[in-house]
Amino acid sequence: MTNDQIIEKIKSILGVKKELVGIKVWKEEPQTVPKYEGNAFPGMCTQISEVLNTGKTFQTNRDHCFCSGGIIATGVAPALSGEEKIEVAKVHLDLSKDYKDLETSIHFDHEIEKLLPPVKEKNAAVQLGLFKDIEEPDLILIFCTPGAADILNRTYSYTIGEPIQAFGGNGACLFTIQYPYVSGKPSFSYSDVAWRKYVGLDEEELTLTFPYQSLLRCIEDLPSIAEAYRKYGEVLDEN
Repeated sequence: MTNDQIIEKIKSILGVKKELVGIKVWKEEPQTVPKYEGNAFPGMCTQISEVLNTGKTFQTNRDHCFCSGGIIATGVAPALSGEEKIEVAKVHLDLSKDYKDLETSIHFDHEIEKLLPPVKEKNAAVQLGLFKDIEEPDLILIFCTPGAADILNRTYSYTIGEPIQAFGGNGACLFTIQYPYVSGKPSFSYSDVAWRKYVGLDEEELTLTFPYQSLLRCIEDLPSIAEAYRKYGEVLDEN
């Protein structure tokens, strides 16, 4: 199934308004993909917004992002050391009310390490663009309502026989990029304040990320599952 066919199914059946965004990780910098110009603040969330607003595709790395979350999540930059994490935490304590104190911030980080598989790969760049323009991306970001996410979750569970992992907390790139990229399994999250603000999510939208291969395996079942979903309980209601 082509990218356009997948997009048509998801948008027409589920009423998804925003374009789907593709993320493709490269071992070597792709010579045919232009580099991002400038330095994005906070980071990849802002770049995703630019993709949605302009339709551009580009490659990015550590030089182009103030926040390294998305770059670390794709193996384009190494994970921060313990001391580096503390310094970053101190900066965030000054910028926003993420945690009541440094000790709480460090505790949150330790809890995250228990939940998420570490990134072991070393890559050179990550490409961002509309899904329709990227051949076989690693990840597909779907910005949708909880109702649409529920139908996609039901489709995945029906076909694959597994649940989709959900996350809440600070650091959206961990949940929307790192987990699905490393595990090869989809995830969804209402994300966090930075991701929601800089991606440009509406109040009713959340982020559902599918690894490309996972979506390919279940997308054919979406029409029938969506129809059954919307008729759920009709027989009982009639009795």
